[in-house]
Amino acid sequence: MATVTPKETYIRNDNCNLKEYISANTTERYTVKLPKVTLFSAGYILSLFIAVIIIFGCLRTISTKLSDDDAITQSSNNHSLDICEKKFNRTPLLILSFDGFRNSYLEHNITPSIQRLINYGTHSKYMLPTFPSKTFPNHYTIATGLYPAWHGIVDNRFYDRKLKAFFKKSSNKPGWYFGEPIWKTAQKAGLKSAVFFWPGSEELEKLPNYWMKYNSSTPFRYRIDTVIKWLKLPDDERPSLIQAYFEEPDLSGHKHGPNSQAVHEALILMDGVINYLIKRLLEEKLMGCINLILLSDHGMQQMDKTKFVVTTNYSEQNFDNKFFSGATARIQINYKTNSSDGNGIDDIIDDVISTMECQSGNNYLAYRKDLVPIRFHYADSPRIGDVIIKGRPGVCIFQTDEKKESYNRLGDHGYDNRIVSMRTIFIAIGPDIAQNRKINSFQNIELYNLFAYLLRIDAAPNNGTNGTLFTVLRNPPTLPITAVDQQTDQCTDKIKIRKCDSSCDCQLMNENYCNCTTAFNSSISASYQFTGELCSVQLCDAFIHFDKKLQKTVIIEGIMKNSIWLEKINESCVTCIDIMQNNSHEIPKDGKYSISLFGNL
Repeated sequence: MATVTPKETYIRNDNCNLKEYISANTTERYTVKLPKVTLFSAGYILSLFIAVIIIFGCLRTISTKLSDDDAITQSSNNHSLDICEKKFNRTPLLILSFDGFRNSYLEHNITPSIQRLINYGTHSKYMLPTFPSKTFPNHYTIATGLYPAWHGIVDNRFYDRKLKAFFKKSSNKPGWYFGEPIWKTAQKAGLKSAVFFWPGSEELEKLPNYWMKYNSSTPFRYRIDTVIKWLKLPDDERPSLIQAYFEEPDLSGHKHGPNSQAVHEALILMDGVINYLIKRLLEEKLMGCINLILLSDHGMQQMDKTKFVVTTNYSEQNFDNKFFSGATARIQINYKTNSSDGNGIDDIIDDVISTMECQSGNNYLAYRKDLVPIRFHYADSPRIGDVIIKGRPGVCIFQTDEKKESYNRLGDHGYDNRIVSMRTIFIAIGPDIAQNRKINSFQNIELYNLFAYLLRIDAAPNNGTNGTLFTVLRNPPTLPITAVDQQTDQCTDKIKIRKCDSSCDCQLMNENYCNCTTAFNSSISASYQFTGELCSVQLCDAFIHFDKKLQKTVIIEGIMKNSIWLEKINESCVTCIDIMQNNSHEIPKDGKYSISLFGNL
């Protein structure tokens, strides 16, 4: 394995050498003190102004005489992102991650270079991170296509009982990272991979061919120059997969908040990075030779210190440093301290939950790990802990007042991955990428399969659905159609939806779900994939496969149409289907967004 490291020590201020690549319409304006104007200087300025007008008129006359060939040349420069004068046996894939780039940042209209990629390539309405919306879990989800509970990196910091150690961002020993990252998949297929910083890329048993030991002070320009250097290597040395990570605008968002001038300036800087990359690729005649993907791991939320929660105000339990603060806090009960055989732990967990539930409401929700909403896919790892406290947007949860007082961030993330402020970006451009296309939103677990397809290699097992992102492709392949070979019996002849609280409009929901003219038909065979006493619940826009013995939903198929069933519901409420007592659906207060059929699925 080859390690590439900078030959000099750099400081972050060196990023100022990217200023020349910042577009003119985003450059900051500076106030300059003007000298006193005299009659003489005024006359001089007037004469100069007249001369400028005359020269401008001459130039305008000349410009109207440009030949058609010149006009074509100017037009082609506007579409120069197709230029490719290098032949590759396999189209290289370049993946750039701008940490903490909230999707709404694009609405600031100060990133023209990024907008250029959007206009020419494919972009999504937004991309959803995976829960919890933290840097390390999401970057490794992007790399593997696995949920954090499967790939093992359940947070930026956690404790592993088997390893008897805390995970830190610098942890690189075997045993921390599970699953197969895309750089390892590429190597197994006989390709070379290069990674300039990426969570998980320094794990000793999964190293890329070329990799960098993380150093946050490495200038952004140096990172781009190294990417270009890798692309120019001889055929037998050149990596087919290149990944590069950048800390902004996440750092500025944490320190100053997502709505700050500092984030505004960070966005201008990152747009300059893209402008510099485009310039270098065009200089090397490589811009149209590679597939380029620009993405991020999560968004950023403005914090509200008036809503911060300190759990010791509600519970006196001592968790022996196994309390992990944050937008989503986790508690890991010390089994050895509390019980030699683990008995009684459930009582402690229930006590913590019940105490916290008495104080819950607008600021947080507390769960046992096994009762966390299934849509988070955040229960099947002992590293998660025993209690999860999910903060509402702007809330941070601490164990003590001291921890709360030492917290100085104005922006943070780690919240429910479906809230608007956690949404992030996906932009792609290249010879295999569709042009001028906007696709629907998706979750980042789908990226790994796209990476594998663009590299023309077989993907390792993952949580994504193959073909989900074929809409990104210029010439997508045809997916095989799976026929249903066996239908399950109906759970009940008549489905009745009843309310679980006082705010639901059950009449409207029963009309929508029970009196529809066309029912949703299943497209899979549940009996083929699952075992148990299965039956089905057929609704207007969903098909539910239900295990009667376990009283558990095993899979849901459906298409949600928020314009139908949320049009008259403006309050948050919970609904139940009689046959499925433990499966409910929480309707969002904001009727603009549909979430899922059932909040606990």
